[in-house]
Amino acid sequence: MKKYTVIGKWLLAGSLGIAAVGVGGILPAPAVYAEQSMKQADYEKAAKEFISLAEKQDWETLYPLLSGNLQKYLTKEQLPQFWTGFTSPYGKINTVSLQENQHNGLHQKVKLLITAENGPFAFVLNYDKNGKVDDFHIENANNPSQIINPPYNHPENYIEKQITIGEEPFTLPGVLTLPKGNGPFPVVVLVHGSGPNDMDETFYGFKPFRDLAVGLANHGIAVLRYDKRTNTHAIKASGDSKFTIMEETVLDANLATKALASIPKVDDKNIFVLGHSQGGYALPLILENDKNNSIKGAIGVAGPTGKFHDLLLWQMEQGLLRAEKMNAPKEQIDAAKAQLEWLKTQIAFLENPQYSRDNLPPEFQLSPPYWWFDLNEYDPAELIKEQDVPLLFLQGGKDIQVPADYLDSWKSALEGRKNVQYQLYPDMMHFLVNFKGEPNGITEYMTPGNVPEDFIGDIAEWVKTGSIKEKPSVDLTMYKDYQPGLFWSDAFAWAITEGIIKGYEAEKVLKPYQPMTESEYLRVFLRSKLGSDLKDESLANIYAVAKSYGLPVTGKGNAAITRGEAAVLLVSSFTQKTVSEEEAVQWLYDQNLVEGYLDSNGKALKTYASFKPNEPMKRSHVVTMLYRIHHADK
Repeated sequence: MKKYTVIGKWLLAGSLGIAAVGVGGILPAPAVYAEQSMKQADYEKAAKEFISLAEKQDWETLYPLLSGNLQKYLTKEQLPQFWTGFTSPYGKINTVSLQENQHNGLHQKVKLLITAENGPFAFVLNYDKNGKVDDFHIENANNPSQIINPPYNHPENYIEKQITIGEEPFTLPGVLTLPKGNGPFPVVVLVHGSGPNDMDETFYGFKPFRDLAVGLANHGIAVLRYDKRTNTHAIKASGDSKFTIMEETVLDANLATKALASIPKVDDKNIFVLGHSQGGYALPLILENDKNNSIKGAIGVAGPTGKFHDLLLWQMEQGLLRAEKMNAPKEQIDAAKAQLEWLKTQIAFLENPQYSRDNLPPEFQLSPPYWWFDLNEYDPAELIKEQDVPLLFLQGGKDIQVPADYLDSWKSALEGRKNVQYQLYPDMMHFLVNFKGEPNGITEYMTPGNVPEDFIGDIAEWVKTGSIKEKPSVDLTMYKDYQPGLFWSDAFAWAITEGIIKGYEAEKVLKPYQPMTESEYLRVFLRSKLGSDLKDESLANIYAVAKSYGLPVTGKGNAAITRGEAAVLLVSSFTQKTVSEEEAVQWLYDQNLVEGYLDSNGKALKTYASFKPNEPMKRSHVVTMLYRIHHADK
């Protein structure tokens, strides 16, 4: 069988790293280096020279460019092994260009975008105040232009402070996002998932931790996020052959929560920890290591339970099935099958009771062995039973990395606990972004997006009140006329889940193409607008509320409402202006809330006529408009 050697612990799919041990703190980071020895342009030149020397294998010239701190962990003889381990999968380098050059509160971080024969990647160098390379690592080649600024990002509502966490030699750069005002504010510490993540948890077109920070600021909640140990100190982190998930993830989170107590405007009685993915897996350990009981509550987001290697095996098996379903090239299928068989041989070592972290099998190839065998003794679902901190578990229904079944695992482990809540978000994928189609492991990751505001709102509500209004999970397949993949499918799922529209339970149908009367339309519209504040849905009250909003209703409750009339009612409520049908339809086009009917050439023209204003408004069209409005607001 082919041997799959993993070169370098930072390449491990399970996300390895190391954290500072001992007492650390959070200190304000200097705005600039007081003793900065190079100008910004010089850092770009130095970084490109680093790549050039490595390509030439001129290790004699390159090694003195490393800081004394890094040289303690990396010998000159090891340097070519690290370079090869990082770059060999990409092949010959073609071009090198600057992507980022800024001070992050600890280092001057220089990110180079490198194109190579097998694909692009980013090479990151961290320079210390003396202009020496203090560490380096590779990242996915992200295109900054793909990152979407969330519409709920309102910089006028918050300030951000660069800070550092812990102590040398493993100090980490971070950012504290503080709402404007006097405070004190509750604060959430964000703990990363797998991989050498930055403080935003950047992955292709996603920055979920950035989104959470700015979104929670709107709710008066502070957020602390920081670069992961394997991001800032990738090489130095590889020097300890006996580090565990404690050093990788847990201790840094505890250092952050402990030090937050001394930060002005932070409410040290309201410190929460949010762990995503592997961070959620580590939550019970973080709580157990909270010696001062400073954590008021913990939030697990897409966090697995059970054995970590079982999840990795499931991911690879599902990836192979998706590749076969998508008719991937035979050589890719064969390679995936071979890698799966290899992984099974490694898992067999983990499941063999004769081996342990103190008796490692020499044939074991998952790196580093100590990390894996230490983690093999950990079951988060068992440890969480011993703790009584309030908990909130959130899970996406379209997560193909940590499937929604794990939410039920947490429920089973904590059955009977009163201070725990669970919430499933049907359309959410692993990076906390809603995806409307069927996830396949490619499309949803290549579609940039933001964390939805209702998800952020639920976190804020729980942090402030200790509970959230749980949304029922609706299985639309119970309705005989439900069809996935149509323009109204996701909209109906959302509307029924939110209680905005109802199915015909006796008949088990949705009747998406049934025309609506004016009173039916008003009920659906006011449910979406007022939510639980709409206490009385009687015909008289519905019209009274509509008139209080100045809506131009006809009062003919049982008469079918036309598309044009519905457009006027909808637009009038948002613009608070008297509008004609033509103006209302144009407004809907301008907001990208509707498309016109297709013409004979198959084109959807944005005209008044193509809107077909005189046709009856159907249930599917109403919920689709409201669904788009809801997501446009987010």
